[in-house]
Amino acid sequence: MSRLIKAITSFLIVLLLFPASCSDKETVTSEKISSLLLTQINLRLEQIDNPTTERLEMMKNMGMVVDNLESQRIFIHLERELDDAQVKELLDMGLTLYLDSWIPPVGAHPTGFILADMPVEVLGELVDKEYIVHLDTAEVEFQPQTGSQPQGE
Repeated sequence: MSRLIKAITSFLIVLLLFPASCSDKETVTSEKISSLLLTQINLRLEQIDNPTTERLEMMKNMGMVVDNLESQRIFIHLERELDDAQVKELLDMGLTLYLDSWIPPVGAHPTGFILADMPVEVLGELVDKEYIVHLDTAEVEFQPQTGSQPQGE
């Protein structure tokens, strides 16, 4: 079975087994958070609280970085580049910002984005920042599709 099929299967299993809250910690839900990011955060929290080799393997199959369960790599979508006060605010929350990764809004895309590492426990606080438009995971493994011909050939 290809890695892509394994990842999709794992993701579907996660959605069935681990709804939006999989620990007694505060549940965070928002339209600002991608469902895959929320699933990955919930998996991390569950693995911290109740470690299993099966869940760890599932996380690896989903392309997640599992060497530090307390941190998640994310894309922060913004209408404009962070100003100095916003950078300080996010750094004070424990985020690691990769400021040189800023991609500004272009064309039909109304938001730009920046790469960051986020402590999993600050997701609720981060989503409340008005200047943040959307949060998405940066932990997705893409696999080339083999055996298919490019269209038009």
